[in-house]
Amino acid sequence: MMSDRLSNLRCYLAGPIDYAEDDGVGWRKEISKWLLERNVVVLDPCDKKISNAKYSEIDEEKVKMFDLKNTGRYYELTRRMKEIVHMDLRMVDVSDFIIVYLNPAITMFGTIHELINSIHQRKPTLVVIEGGRSNASNWLFGIMDYNFMFDDFESLTTFLGQIDNNTIDADLSRWVFFEKTQTE
Repeated sequence: MMSDRLSNLRCYLAGPIDYAEDDGVGWRKEISKWLLERNVVVLDPCDKKISNAKYSEIDEEKVKMFDLKNTGRYYELTRRMKEIVHMDLRMVDVSDFIIVYLNPAITMFGTIHELINSIHQRKPTLVVIEGGRSNASNWLFGIMDYNFMFDDFESLTTFLGQIDNNTIDADLSRWVFFEKTQTE
C-alpha cells in the first residue's frame, strides 16, 4: 500500500562535512534517492539550491576554508562560515523533518547545532548513528526519544516508509501532515 504522507515535505540532511572523507556527500546522495522517490524535497548542505549562496562547504571550497584557518586568516574564515551557518540553519528552519547522521569517530560541531535546533523546534529529528544506538552519546538519550534513533539507514527508511504509508502512527507532537490540494 503506497500512500504519500511524505510527499512535498522538506527534509534537511545533517551530518559531518569538515572531517568526513567524502565531504559527507555519499550518504546524502543515497538517502536523497530514496526520499526523492517519495516526492520529498531534499535540503542538502552539500548541494545547496540557494540562489544567493556564495560559498560551498565541500571540495575546493572546503580546502580553502582549512587553508584560511591554517594561515591564521580568521576574519575571512569567519565571514565565509557565517554565511554557511546562516544558510544551513535556515534550511533546518524551513524543513518539516531532518535526518541526522552521527559518526562518533568524526569531529562534528555544525551537525550537533542543527540537531539541537531541530529538537528545539519540535521537528521530527531522525538520527542514524554509525555503529548503532549503543555508540550514541548518553547525552543524546537525555534530549531526544530513542525511538527516533536508528542503527542504520535501512531501519530509518523502513520507519519512514511506515510513516509515509500510514502503517504506523506518527508522533503528532512532532509530525505535521498538510492535506494535499488538488489543482486543475
